[in-house]
Amino acid sequence: MKKSILAFAVLSAFAATASAQSSVTIYGIIDAAVVATTNQTATGGSKISMDAGQLLTSRWGIKGSEDLGGGLKANFNLEGTLANDTGAAGAGFGGNVFNQAGNNTSLFDRLSWVGLSGDFGSVTLGRNNILGVDSVGLADPISLAHAGSNPNVMFSALNSGALYGGFGTNQGGTALRQNNSIKYVSPLMSGFGGALMYGFGEKAGDTSASTYAGLSGFFTDGTNGAAISYAKMKDAANAATLTGWAAGGKYKIMPEMALRATYAQNVVDGVIKIDALPSANSRKIAVIGLGADFFLSDQTTLTTAYYNTKRSGDIDGKADQYILLGKYAFSKRTTAYASLTYAKAGSANAQDVSLALGIIGAGNTSATRTAIGILHSF
Repeated sequence: MKKSILAFAVLSAFAATASAQSSVTIYGIIDAAVVATTNQTATGGSKISMDAGQLLTSRWGIKGSEDLGGGLKANFNLEGTLANDTGAAGAGFGGNVFNQAGNNTSLFDRLSWVGLSGDFGSVTLGRNNILGVDSVGLADPISLAHAGSNPNVMFSALNSGALYGGFGTNQGGTALRQNNSIKYVSPLMSGFGGALMYGFGEKAGDTSASTYAGLSGFFTDGTNGAAISYAKMKDAANAATLTGWAAGGKYKIMPEMALRATYAQNVVDGVIKIDALPSANSRKIAVIGLGADFFLSDQTTLTTAYYNTKRSGDIDGKADQYILLGKYAFSKRTTAYASLTYAKAGSANAQDVSLALGIIGAGNTSATRTAIGILHSF
């Protein structure tokens, strides 16, 4: 009898603990594709590989929410990259002024925050997406597919560590997400909303070094939408500034077709070694993205897209991408896809080829890439 009472007490304690937490969810995306790319060597050789995260970046995460009463909730989200082609987890974002590309691997490199939400909106503290991701992500021509070679992901959203690693709270590596940040997102009012975000540089004696500050505004009616954002980031020495803004919109002109458009630019002012190419006091990278979705059936979508990327100020460079992407949804969780990308650089020089984000091999001016894969979410 005593054992039964003790067991009941233990179970009751666990039940009380569980009921205090409204929900905890484990979720993720597993995406893999066979990728064939031409013109990867000086003699035009091709490359065939198995790559993860071609339609959407593979990831896993844990998120939870507790109802605190009166409409107030406590929330958390931990999310990390998965390289399911090799089984590795996490991605590098850290670094220093000598290694701006970053080499520190973090288990939850994508998101790591805790916060509150309610009628006032939401506040999250920790590692957050920058506001530019929300702006270009809303209307990216291919919905942020091919993240490693997508100009909006790598340039507009500052994910290129070699170019943007010297700025913001990470002090190296990608600037797409910022450590030590606080982010506020307002509630929607007649479809309109806004957001503010600040990242702390945490440098003793210089509170503005390695900081991020951004604001954005957006509109959505559930189908169509538009967003715009502005940000300013400082480097670790507080000697250079990165300012940028991004805007995007999508509009469904008929049940069978939707249009998307984005524009973003990032400007560096101040003397800093940005990448292996010559640097100067000013450098600008601008990206135009255009796309159209054709809804052929409830399961089949065909997307056409175009990106134009230009670099100016320190050196001039340009590259274009033309993309055809088809998706077939077996279910809400499983999608098969195939894409064809044609990339063309302004010349075979490094400043042009680098803007093609690895699609074109050194010494070439163009290349095609074909990807066939499958995505499953859980």
